[in-house]
Amino acid sequence: MAWYPGAEKMELQPESDAQPAIVPTQVIFHSMAAPWTPRRIYEYWRDSTSLESHFGVGYDGGIAQYIGTQTRADANMAANHRPDGTGAVSIESASNDQHTDPWTAAQIGTFIAVGVWLHQRHGIPLRVCRTADDPGYGFHRLFPEWSDGGTACPGDARVQQFHGLVLPGIVAGAGGAPPPPSRSTPGPARYRVTINGLEYGYGAHGPQVRQVGDALVASGHGSHYTAGPDEDWRDADTLNYQDYQLSLGYAGAAADGVPGEDSLRRLLGTLPSPRRVSVAHIVAAARTDPGAEQGHRTYGPEVRIVEQALADEGYLEQRWVDGSLGTRTV
Repeated sequence: MAWYPGAEKMELQPESDAQPAIVPTQVIFHSMAAPWTPRRIYEYWRDSTSLESHFGVGYDGGIAQYIGTQTRADANMAANHRPDGTGAVSIESASNDQHTDPWTAAQIGTFIAVGVWLHQRHGIPLRVCRTADDPGYGFHRLFPEWSDGGTACPGDARVQQFHGLVLPGIVAGAGGAPPPPSRSTPGPARYRVTINGLEYGYGAHGPQVRQVGDALVASGHGSHYTAGPDEDWRDADTLNYQDYQLSLGYAGAAADGVPGEDSLRRLLGTLPSPRRVSVAHIVAAARTDPGAEQGHRTYGPEVRIVEQALADEGYLEQRWVDGSLGTRTV
C-alpha cells in the first residue's frame, strides 16, 4: 500500500485490509456535498456507508488518507472493478450541500501537491482521461461509468477549476509542458452558488446581494457599478467581485467573480445566513435525522442555521455544523 506523506493517516478498517488490490492508473476528483473536515469525512466513511474514497480534503486544504492508493476504494464505481486490475484513486473534497461552490485556493494547492505525488509514485499520465478506462486525471461526472446513474459532481465551478488550475498546476509541478493557452475570451461568469442557504452570482436576488455590493464598494472594488449595488446580482457585481478575488491572489477559474466561502468570509467577516427557519421543519429533522443514516439531512440548510447558532453560543462543536440534526445537535 502507498501512503501520501503529506496526508494525515486515518486508516479505514476492515476496508484497508479486506478490499482487493489495484494498480492505480487514474485520479478522480469528487465533491462531498457536505462542508466537512477530513476527520468528519473519515467518520462518515467509517460509520455510515460501505463506500469510501482514498483521500478527503477540507476547505482549509487539510488532507487525510483513508486507504492506501493500491487498494480499491468504492466511490469510483466501475473505475475500480476492471478485469485487468487497474483502478482509480479518488479524492473527496468539502463543498456546500449542492456541490455548487468553487474549490478554495487552499484546496487547489493540496490537489496539485497530491496530484504531483501520484504522478511520481504511480506514473499517472499528465493528461485528462480520454475514456472511462484511459489513464490520467479526471472528475467524477466526466464519464457515466464512474457513477451510479450519473452525477453533477463536482459541479460546474469546480470542473472549470480542474481544467484551468488543478491539472495545469499538476503538470507544471511535475515538470511537464503546460497546456496550450485557451483562445476563447468568455464574458463574466453566469452561474449561481448557494452558500449557507443564500444564493450568490448572476441572477441571485436578495439583501445578501446588496450586502456584498456594499462591502465591495467599501473595499475599493466597485468600479464596474454605474448606479451602485442593489438586491439583484448582475454582470457588474461579478466583475467587481472578480477584482476583489484577484486582490486576494486568486487566479484563473478561482477568480471568475462568483463567491466561494473563503473569499466571502474574508469580504464580510462572516458567512450570512437566512434569518428565518421553519420550527416545524426543525422539529421534523430532530425526529428523523438521529435514527436515519449518519449524515442524513431532512432540512439541511435550515438545520445548519440552527446548528451554527448553537456553535456560536458554545453549545455545539463547529465540526458538527453539517445540516444533519443528529444526536449531538439534539
